[in-house]
Amino acid sequence: MVAIPEQGRLEETPLPRLLLDLHRARFEGTLELRRERMQKSFLFQEGVPVFAESNLASETLGVQLMDAGKLSRDDHAKVSRHVTQQRCREGKALLDLGLIEPKVLFLALKDQVRQRIVDCFGWPQGIFKVVPSEGLPREAQPFSADIFALIQEGIETHWDASRVLADLGPHMQARVTRTRRLPRIQDRLRSDENVEALIDALDGTRTLWRALQTARTPRALAAAWVLHATGALAYGSDASPIPTSAEPAIEILVSEEAAPAGVAASREVAPQRAASKQEDALRGEIESRFARLDELDHYALLGVTSHATTAQIRAAYHDAARRYHPDALARAGLEGELRQQAGKVFAAISRAQAVLVDAQRRREYDAALDSDEGDLDAERLAAAETNYRKGEILLKAGNFRGALDYLRAAAEGWPEEAAYQAALGWTLFKKTPSEPPQARIHLERACALDPQNAQHALWLGTVLKALGETVASASLLAKARALDPEVR
Repeated sequence: MVAIPEQGRLEETPLPRLLLDLHRARFEGTLELRRERMQKSFLFQEGVPVFAESNLASETLGVQLMDAGKLSRDDHAKVSRHVTQQRCREGKALLDLGLIEPKVLFLALKDQVRQRIVDCFGWPQGIFKVVPSEGLPREAQPFSADIFALIQEGIETHWDASRVLADLGPHMQARVTRTRRLPRIQDRLRSDENVEALIDALDGTRTLWRALQTARTPRALAAAWVLHATGALAYGSDASPIPTSAEPAIEILVSEEAAPAGVAASREVAPQRAASKQEDALRGEIESRFARLDELDHYALLGVTSHATTAQIRAAYHDAARRYHPDALARAGLEGELRQQAGKVFAAISRAQAVLVDAQRRREYDAALDSDEGDLDAERLAAAETNYRKGEILLKAGNFRGALDYLRAAAEGWPEEAAYQAALGWTLFKKTPSEPPQARIHLERACALDPQNAQHALWLGTVLKALGETVASASLLAKARALDPEVR
């Protein structure tokens, strides 16, 4: 029987692990999530979410349908009036007014549950409460999207690689192979060629680290997390890596031969003394690095020289992931403030690793160091790029409100990047309510920075058309088609 806490914090029990536990327990009841003023609740039947409620006006069914282009603003206003007058839900109002077919409504409600859960994966912190109940209404239709695919999508959309790798870190140097569960889990995941390549690499001849080299997309990396968390992977008892120059160097632990009877008693206390020294060393390291966070550059944070190879940088990062993993800290008895300090130190190490393993970003960072500018520009660029990638995923998925915060942070962090300005401008135009004047500002900036970009010209032309500037709009749309006849 899976033990599920009645309440807790998402920082300590991450949402994907909580969802897996609820699924394993075939939980019946409500999961309540709260972050600052945001509140969401999810009704579960047999471990599967089937209904969702949110206090965010931006997550109503009507707004969702408008964002998807399935409901006009005028029709949305009619629905709002009907809801107020009849005191009914939006779904019933849509059907009463004949604005949507029952099948379309059913699919939209299921997608609403999915989207509301996926959005919560982006919460850096929050509180959860589990409320079991019996006799749940059986008229609720089960949520058809598989729970494993749902978790994969949430991680793919909102977690960065460093967070996934931190969870997998303790097993990086162990040989990994498939268990009997893997085929069943694999069939239920969102797949692409990188996910398939990852599965093929789990053949027992590679370490987990080497197998993960095939996971070149966020989707594949998220699949690795799900396979690990569901017991679809098995790790060799001997954690020594396969000898190869490409593998990062690690410390190999070798078990002792049986001790002679005369010295057995003295050897019993040796591991305890060694463990105590290791815990003291880890405690001192965390305190020292935390106190000097503002002084240490990326190389010093990782404990490597400025001439370190990419393999050495990755090895240093995975060593830090293993030592600073929450389970390792718990085993060392490090809790409270020291554990929070460790989290901040590891977050800085993750950012440093992300910059230094990317050749272009490393060159820019080194140039900034050489010119006595410090790591400000490199850090700013790295943070902006991370926010842009997250926002871009949500933008392509049609989640304009979800994309807005990420893209605004990207454009503010690096305003000289045309792609960031353009994506923010288009999101401001597409979201509900639309903001064409603000969208225009960012799209004009993007076109000035990259005047030969057909997509940016098309977006700006579309916005100008909505603002009634038909001549300027026609000129830009013609330019976009001239630059790229396939643009749309």
